Amino acid sequence: MKTLNKLFATGAMVFLLMLMAPHKSMAQDDGYVSDQEFYDELQQYGTWVQDDQYGDVWVPDVDGDFRPYATNGYWVQTDYGTTWVSDYPWGWATFHYGRWRYDDYYGWEWIPGHEWAPAWVSWRQGGGYYGWAPMGPGISLTLSLGGVGLSINDNYWVYAPQRYITSRYINRYYAPRTQISVIIRKTTYIHNTYVYNKRTYITGPRPADIQRITRHKVTVYKINDAPKPGGFRVGVNVINIYRPAIKKTPDARPVRVVSATAYKNEHPTEGIGKKGAVGYNHGNAGKLASVARSNNPDGKIVKVNPKKEKPNGPNKPNEPAVNKNPAVPAGDHKATEPKANPGQPEGQKGDKGQHKNAPITQPEQGGGQQAQPAGNKPAEPQGNAPAEAKGGKGHHKNTPPATQPQQGAAQPQPGVNKPAEPQNNTPAPGQPGNPGKHQHKQAPAVIPPAQNNTDQAKKDEQQQQQQAAQQQKQEQQQAQQAARQQAAQQQKEQQQQAQQAARQQAQQQKQQQQQAQQAARQQAAQQQKQQQQQAQQAARQQAQQQQAQQAARQQAQQAAQQARQQAAQQKKEQEEQQKKQQQNPPRN
Repeated sequence: MKTLNKLFATGAMVFLLMLMAPHKSMAQDDGYVSDQEFYDELQQYGTWVQDDQYGDVWVPDVDGDFRPYATNGYWVQTDYGTTWVSDYPWGWATFHYGRWRYDDYYGWEWIPGHEWAPAWVSWRQGGGYYGWAPMGPGISLTLSLGGVGLSINDNYWVYAPQRYITSRYINRYYAPRTQISVIIRKTTYIHNTYVYNKRTYITGPRPADIQRITRHKVTVYKINDAPKPGGFRVGVNVINIYRPAIKKTPDARPVRVVSATAYKNEHPTEGIGKKGAVGYNHGNAGKLASVARSNNPDGKIVKVNPKKEKPNGPNKPNEPAVNKNPAVPAGDHKATEPKANPGQPEGQKGDKGQHKNAPITQPEQGGGQQAQPAGNKPAEPQGNAPAEAKGGKGHHKNTPPATQPQQGAAQPQPGVNKPAEPQNNTPAPGQPGNPGKHQHKQAPAVIPPAQNNTDQAKKDEQQQQQQAAQQQKQEQQQAQQAARQQAAQQQKEQQQQAQQAARQQAQQQKQQQQQAQQAARQQAAQQQKQQQQQAQQAARQQAQQQQAQQAARQQAQQAAQQARQQAAQQKKEQEEQQKKQQQNPPRN
């Protein structure tokens, strides 16, 4: 009996440790949820559209210029690689299962998938930038790493400086879209992968590479499984993500789904996307959602399916199956089966066959005690029970089998401290006619008094309260530490930004000074050149003037000489004429 009680106590302790232990860092395959979970959880945050090629796709209803893996989230390093942490309550599904594609009319559409990943993106690096783009449907892991034939539209890529890849505010540093086509030419694909449990994950940048670039230690978070859908919870070196194993269900479908072709024909100018470029029209997305959720939907556009009930039992991966009596199949309880002791909670009964065949143990005369699990004080018999009649025969005759406890009925169960109710038909040991401990067939069951179980229950409750308070204190300390680290990180980033801004401003001032000096030098050189040119021009002009004057003088001299020669010639001719006249005077 003592050995059996020890086994029960050990099992209880193991059960408590299992409840307190964190979930393993992997999507479990032993439990699952149906892909109906996608349809039900995402219905309130967007619109399901029936696409002729890809089936049921989901269009989000969000504010702003939405882009997957760019809007309202950031990157962290985990043991699975570079992981996208989304602030959307539906991000657990759309950024870690399935693929995104861009439609010119409906904009970004999410196609459900069944395999979890830290992010379904392709990565590039180079020129001081990291870049990533959603993997479209049909792109394999090998192809997404830059295989031959991979072609991703330049508009789908997002680039950020490498030093900000782990910043919570990375969206502040995205490169302008007008520069993407230039940056892409300077980058190459990243081929880093991580293989775990025969599954390959694209990891993106390695922590060592990021640390070498930023010169700061990179935190690598451990992934724990969150129990239900919702936003991510980031703690100290731990991040909780809801990532169940998804089982394909043939009859899974949205409650309401819009026909892509019919809606587009009815509203040709109210597209959510933008043809030829990546865009998102929030107003038109709201119109699509209002049509899908209308109280009187148009049957030609909106198909309304009957709501399916969520599966129960083992379909929840993070919730163990509930079996109130795992040893006894349903329907095997008989009317003659002894009832459970009031101190034993429903769902912790032992095996039916063991209860039926196990003898009832009575404490020894003179203060014997019933065996209890380790750590529980055994109940001592009290003197408030009525004395048994002589021979004990009448007592056994009047005691119905239903008052007998099942084996281990007085044992406390994990998380249940309800004490046993006092029994008034228990014979006091040592009374005349008590047949002794060896006559099991005639001895009545001995139920421990309620007082001892109540004290033990209070003690257990106090211990649980202390443990809960201690756990709450630890969680508060972890939250405070995380807040301090986050504040320190933010302050550090702000200081780095301020320093960067100061350096940029100083660089700009230096560039302005250099430009001013360069302009001054250029102006002085230009002025000097002009002056030299002017001086040369003046010298040339002066030389030309001198040449002209010299030519004029020469011409004047030549003219004077000609005049003198002419005068001398005339004088000579006159003298010759006079001589002729004198030699030949005129005759009268």
